[in-house]
Amino acid sequence: MQHLFYHQVEALFSSERLAAYAVSQGGAAPDPCATLARYLLNMALCESLYSPLQIAEVALRNAIHQHLTHLFGREDWYDDPSFQLTVWAADEVGKAKAKITKTRKPVTAGRVVAELQFGFWTSLFEAHYEQRTRFLPGGIKAVFRHLPKSLHHRKDRKNDLENIRQLRNRVFHHERIVHWQDLDVRHERLLEVIGWISPALRQMAEALDRFKAVRAGGLKPWLEKLRRHWPAATTVPAKPGLIEILPTPLSATNGIETPFGHRWGGAVFRLSLEHLSAMQTGQTLALDVMSEYITFLQLSPEATANLSTSSQA
Repeated sequence: MQHLFYHQVEALFSSERLAAYAVSQGGAAPDPCATLARYLLNMALCESLYSPLQIAEVALRNAIHQHLTHLFGREDWYDDPSFQLTVWAADEVGKAKAKITKTRKPVTAGRVVAELQFGFWTSLFEAHYEQRTRFLPGGIKAVFRHLPKSLHHRKDRKNDLENIRQLRNRVFHHERIVHWQDLDVRHERLLEVIGWISPALRQMAEALDRFKAVRAGGLKPWLEKLRRHWPAATTVPAKPGLIEILPTPLSATNGIETPFGHRWGGAVFRLSLEHLSAMQTGQTLALDVMSEYITFLQLSPEATANLSTSSQA
């Protein structure tokens, strides 16, 4: 892979961010291609987890909402005086209402439920709600209708939801997960939790799932992609400022072999009579290449002399 390409990516992604994906072997400097491939693999893993995480979040909050609506006989159960939210949870409800009000829309139960963060819903399985509300322990059976009775343990289910929340936050915030050794276990438990809520939703999640294929593929496809699209410079020596005469321009948008080695681009600069006249008088043309590089064009002394002689003849 081209070092120039890596440095262009690094300039925008930041060296600190990419450094988290670098691996040194035998004391040697990290391979930029492997570093970027690991970053791309992380992106693909996050992408593959997006659909089951979204299904889990929406299904969990709606299952809890339906149960609490039935339990308290009102859709705005979060405002029922007998349902004692924690101080943090009550504050989250207040923030959700304020955000809806700011958009000048009516504050409805449906909008509040949709606005509340995933952390709010997972927090409802804390000990507080088992000790001071009617939600637990009965809520476990109501929310996870297909959970085996032997697994009706609040702490364990809270731990499952907390792990999903951590994974969800890292995926949705574009953070690194490729290094997690238990990623396969987390993925499987994610599907299990969805199935405990609804077997039909688990079937849909599995139909959309690409995690196992991406995980099994590892770095190889990303290394190949990088090396194919941005191959390392050829070992053929190139002379600085070398100019070749071609019958027609080359289309090198996706990279092709040229008289100078493997190159990209293919922009065409057309010289006018004014340009030629300027060079004949010894002036220099400046060419802006892809808004990134500048190249200068001059006539050689021999060409200038010959053209001057021709014009005088």
